[in-house]
Amino acid sequence: MAPGNLKTHEGIQTVGDATIYSVQFQPTDRPIEDRISISVSPDNNRIILGVYDGHGGTDAAEHVSKTLPPALLACPPKPEEHTRIFEATDKAMLDASERDYSPFTSFLRARSGDHIQHAKILRSGCMALILDIDLPGRRVIYANAGDCRAVVCEVVPSGDSEENSNPPSTAELRIQQTVDLNAKSSSEQERLSREHPNEPSLIVSGRLFGKLMSTRGFGDGYYKLPRGLNNWKHKKYVDVFSLLDRASKKVPMNEQYYQYFYGYRTPPYITPTPDTGVMSLSAEDRETGSGFVVCGSDGLFDLVTSEMAAETVREGIRNGVGNLATYLLERVMPKRPGDDVTVIVLTFG
Repeated sequence: MAPGNLKTHEGIQTVGDATIYSVQFQPTDRPIEDRISISVSPDNNRIILGVYDGHGGTDAAEHVSKTLPPALLACPPKPEEHTRIFEATDKAMLDASERDYSPFTSFLRARSGDHIQHAKILRSGCMALILDIDLPGRRVIYANAGDCRAVVCEVVPSGDSEENSNPPSTAELRIQQTVDLNAKSSSEQERLSREHPNEPSLIVSGRLFGKLMSTRGFGDGYYKLPRGLNNWKHKKYVDVFSLLDRASKKVPMNEQYYQYFYGYRTPPYITPTPDTGVMSLSAEDRETGSGFVVCGSDGLFDLVTSEMAAETVREGIRNGVGNLATYLLERVMPKRPGDDVTVIVLTFG
């Protein structure tokens, strides 16, 4: 099944000797909440790819996709810098709303002119995956706050491969990938248990407080803001955000406060701190230029395994297709996604 009119974005961009293919798909009639970003250093040697899986609205994903990449490009490409900038970006979002809606704001200072937008950004949320790619060195630094996934693929010739086949017809794929981090991940459940001891009801039916799949990411202020004595401060913030629910004709969250926040004791429960690391292509693959990267939101990897995605992209390379991201999307579309799907494919050489 082709994406048809539900394809919301499609693009191809060349940077140095790399080509970036992208596509997005929305299976319903609501606005797509995913965002992507492609940012390039002035010398074209460094690319920052971003996939932002939004929920509860588009505001957080839109904001983070615009502010995070330039902050990363302005700093050295190091995992610890990525962690620092992720945390600082989220803190700035929290601080903006706390200043606007502090109990003392009306007495000591006026709200900022952007207070409604600040509330919208914090009312929504997004998981984020950043790939900081050194093109000459074929080195990928990843920072993953959520369950978007990156797959770095090397085409490794086997001993009996055809010499003139490019990539070799019998070559094997060597795959490195990020780890999905959400409320269903055993590692995240263990982390939450460690950070919030004596709170056994954090994960209910595979979701945080039975509501959110997210355990890492930006926004989602409901699960990060301070509680105050007997939760009075937290209830005030929820009252403010619930005004947005009324405007959107949703059931206001403050009317369901104890159902949503029955165990709100030791926030924050969602962290912007990413899992970071480095994935590099081998010297052999750098010589052949046949490696590639696939990344996407969980809407993609709900439909296809990392191995199947890699094999499909390699098949598209062999067949000389126009847009490898669209080719991958169309090959998995018979399964019909129930969520936004974002796909980015980067090829070297």
